[in-house]
Amino acid sequence: MRCVHLNRVGDQCRDQALEGRQMCAFHSRILEDADPEEGMETASGRRQAGSRFPMIYRLAALVLLLIFLLDAFGSIRSWLGW
Repeated sequence: MRCVHLNRVGDQCRDQALEGRQMCAFHSRILEDADPEEGMETASGRRQAGSRFPMIYRLAALVLLLIFLLDAFGSIRSWLGW
């Protein structure tokens, strides 16, 4: 039996299907690697692995943001004459 995978054009894969499956070795491996739950966790931001940015960078960014906002608030206060 041939693999039942169809490409975008609609052509069927020419390889033989594995015993007890409907896909060849290549396409069945692709389906096993694609874990939908892992993709949802990554999209929602609930990964267990480390974050993209370490906590020290986040704290530094927060401090810089606060300094910028306080400076901007002071400039606006002096401009308005409060």
